[in-house]
Amino acid sequence: MKSYLWITRQDPRPADSGELIYTLGLIRALAATGEVRLTVLGHRAGDSESDIEGVSWDFPSSIASKSPLSLLSRLPSDAHRLADPRIRDALRRHIGSATFDGIIIDQAANAWALDDIPEDLPVFYVSHNHEAIVRTEIAGSQEGALPLRLALRFDASKYAALERRLCATAKVISAITPRDESHYRDDFPNKHYCQLPPGFEGEIPSSPERPITEETPRRVVLAGTFEWIAKRRNLEAFLHDAESLFEPAGIEFHVVGKAKPDYFESLSQRHPWARFIPNVPSMAPHLRDARIGLIPEALGGGFKLKALDYIFHGLPLASIGSALSGLPLTPGANVIAAGTTRELASQIAARIDDHEHLNHLAESALARCQRAFDWADRGRTLAAALRKL
Repeated sequence: MKSYLWITRQDPRPADSGELIYTLGLIRALAATGEVRLTVLGHRAGDSESDIEGVSWDFPSSIASKSPLSLLSRLPSDAHRLADPRIRDALRRHIGSATFDGIIIDQAANAWALDDIPEDLPVFYVSHNHEAIVRTEIAGSQEGALPLRLALRFDASKYAALERRLCATAKVISAITPRDESHYRDDFPNKHYCQLPPGFEGEIPSSPERPITEETPRRVVLAGTFEWIAKRRNLEAFLHDAESLFEPAGIEFHVVGKAKPDYFESLSQRHPWARFIPNVPSMAPHLRDARIGLIPEALGGGFKLKALDYIFHGLPLASIGSALSGLPLTPGANVIAAGTTRELASQIAARIDDHEHLNHLAESALARCQRAFDWADRGRTLAAALRKL
């Protein structure tokens, strides 16, 4: 049985954000193949849940706060926070005391570990985003004071350099979406690649659990985590563009998910026509009482896990077209899609009362996705890719 050291950002248990859901799903699925033993190294988070057979855990420290000293480091801010002395010591201890068949680096921010990985120990890069592109886009979209904009651009350039170094070192690179894989291949055509879109943990119905009718609230819901700057920028852009369309038409807009209450309170004061509900115990009730699930991400890249929550709860999607990469859906046929948030809000307003069309979108999206997001399949794909090390 092969043995791998998996370096991740933090303990993914409990998985309460998209990145943690993805990391924990891959670890569980890979361990369930029975082909590997994993040692997971990262930072402490909340209270850990039950163990996983075939997986041992080591979380020697908590993630440090952001520091202006990162400007003096060759590492980007995220990686600088993660690379504290205790986790570096733990990495050296693991490499010195155990025989691993390879190292799995989960997210580019954990490429700080490359300095301590021997050259003869093969590396597998589990990508969540094409960070060079995403970070550059976010930095370029930033408004406000010049020093902040310059700092973000400088940090983005360091992120891109770190990811390039990781890709150059890695023997195999996984991508969540076809678009990300294409970008990696452009720069590193001779690497081994595999696609690892996420699976879905919940029950997948055979048909939408309830039709959209006149009694269904005229409500659009946006579910997610709103702690990263890109997520906030996407939300704020949609609020700005939708206000003049939703409010006069009496369309409700609910934003539900993981967020600091004071952030949602500030949005509520600026946009009293919308409702902001932070840190709910379950998304399900909010998804059942809506007509459309929203994906407004023009920034941020990656796969939108909330799309699966919408689809498998019987909600039709309305999405920025670029955010659909990795979903087996056709714009117009299975999803309301647009190139800008303004155009997206306009299409939603035009379709919110077309029950027949909304039900068709929900049914056809579910049919296309029912068998496409199985964690067990992802575990087998990852195990096969690891053999290439």
